[in-house]
Amino acid sequence: MPDVGALAGHPARSGPDQKACTRVTDQPTRLEDAGSDEPAVEVATGELPAVRTPPWRRRWVAAVAAAVVAVGLAYLAAYLVTGRDLAGGATVLGIEVGNLSRAEAAAKLRAELPAVVNVPIPVRVGEQTFSISPSEAGLSIDVDATVNAIPGRSANPVKLIQALFGVGAVDPVTQVDRASLEATASAIAAQADTEPVNGSVAFDDGTVVTTDAVPGGTVDVPAAADVIADAFVDAADQHELPIGELVLPSTEVEPQITDDEVEQAVAEFAKPAMSGPVVVRAGDESATLQPAVIGSALTMKPTEEGTLEPALDPDALVDAGGAELAGLSQVGRDATIRIQNGRPVVVPGQPGRGVARDALAAAVLPALTAAGDARTVTVELTEVEPKLTTEEASDLGVKEVVSQFSTRFPHADYRNTNIGLALSRIDNTLLLPGEVFSLNDLVGERNAANGFAVGWTIDGGRLKRDYGGGVSQVATTTYHAAFKAGLADVYHQPHSIYFDRYPVGQEATVSWGNFDMAFKNDTPYGVVVDSGFSPSSPGARGTVTVRLWSTGYFRVQTSVSERSGFTEPKTVYDTSAECEPQSGWEGFSITSYRKVWTPDGTLVRDEAYPWTYKPNPTVVCGPEPGKD
Repeated sequence: MPDVGALAGHPARSGPDQKACTRVTDQPTRLEDAGSDEPAVEVATGELPAVRTPPWRRRWVAAVAAAVVAVGLAYLAAYLVTGRDLAGGATVLGIEVGNLSRAEAAAKLRAELPAVVNVPIPVRVGEQTFSISPSEAGLSIDVDATVNAIPGRSANPVKLIQALFGVGAVDPVTQVDRASLEATASAIAAQADTEPVNGSVAFDDGTVVTTDAVPGGTVDVPAAADVIADAFVDAADQHELPIGELVLPSTEVEPQITDDEVEQAVAEFAKPAMSGPVVVRAGDESATLQPAVIGSALTMKPTEEGTLEPALDPDALVDAGGAELAGLSQVGRDATIRIQNGRPVVVPGQPGRGVARDALAAAVLPALTAAGDARTVTVELTEVEPKLTTEEASDLGVKEVVSQFSTRFPHADYRNTNIGLALSRIDNTLLLPGEVFSLNDLVGERNAANGFAVGWTIDGGRLKRDYGGGVSQVATTTYHAAFKAGLADVYHQPHSIYFDRYPVGQEATVSWGNFDMAFKNDTPYGVVVDSGFSPSSPGARGTVTVRLWSTGYFRVQTSVSERSGFTEPKTVYDTSAECEPQSGWEGFSITSYRKVWTPDGTLVRDEAYPWTYKPNPTVVCGPEPGKD
């Protein structure tokens, strides 16, 4: 074969240390062999040999390229046509957002969705109904995520095609705040849960009374939250917000004492207990306790084991059986404190002899299920200490006058009678710490049987004759003394019309069966009410004084406002036989103030008592002039 180098016009190089070198040109070199039948081969020096593409393949490639270009142009056209808008016809829970920008759609949804989403959801637990605010329960629509899910200009061809041809209702993206939802369900449970009611056995006037057991119910909070959340999500997915009434799951709670236990307790204890009296013997004396007496002190209490256990209250039994048990005992006397010769004196208590309360109850209880002679019990008489011993009375700290007040009243025999009687019934009243003074309780009903006389009282702003006229003089004097002492006001009511013999705005009246005057000893010491009385006489006024003895405790500041809101009296013409003429005077409004401090400077009361006195009408006995 000819040397390539020689053929190229260069001398051949040979030898072991020399390499063949081929000249590279930009034109192909044609190699021919005159004696060869093989076709000529063109060699492109410096490049791979060129490959000829068949015509069919060239046509196929051209077609694909054209299609790609066409699709690209169509995509570009669609992209440009959609512009910045969301797909036409797009709605979210009925709110149209098509052809809006995403920012516009988000703003519109935030403005209009609450009217659809935040409609209260009615829920029911048994027979109770409640209303849930979706926003407060943590149920909402994620506006940004919902808008992002709406087709519009997008690199995603599918979304681009949807945007081009339009869409309808778009599923909203829901959000559920589980903590808020369970808090809402818990709030419903707090109102809807019902405690089971135990069956019970009681005793009324010697008869057995039972009540049926009633199961309770409790809301299953996690399950209730699931029901609400699932309903919200499902309704949103189906574009059916707002939500209709939901029924929340609850669990029945059985009572501790069932009807079966009640039946057993009645059969084994209650009926035998009320089957007859129990006879109590002490020495040579005996007392019979009837079922009504026993039942008033008898209860059947639930135990942790779900049974009913009988209990007999010793104090209640002795109190109820006082008349029957009196023959077995010698009554003692409680210590007290009386004001004698202008100073407090402790009156010693005196022990009695009787049946110890606990011992009596312990003896009677087991006999209640017995029959015949076994319902007779024997007890011993023991010394019974008074409720307030001499030593306890001495330690009450009653040593000085802590407050006193006096009022004067015009002469009337009925006033002397009624005021003197009322004062005698409150005089030397000892209030232990925490006890309440009630004027009505101490004085009693104002009637002839209680020794009261008929006098003038106030009825509907007019003077009227009735029993007890003048007792309000005692009420006012006592109230004002307690007011100045700083004691707690339980109840008081000023007169409906003002009398100038009383401290304005700081006085009180009473009415049997209607309202009382009461205050509480809220000091750590005893308080003794001490009264003084000077009867009136023709031409001379009488005087009422009330002193409170104790140990000084409260610091008190009192005042009254200026009078205001004056109203003029009306004139009333009365032709009845009971008419009593009276002069009228004006009404007005006023406010009484009181501040009370404890010894350490703590303000314990800052009180304002506003009151409006009615005008006292002028009463003329006779017909109105000019009228028949």
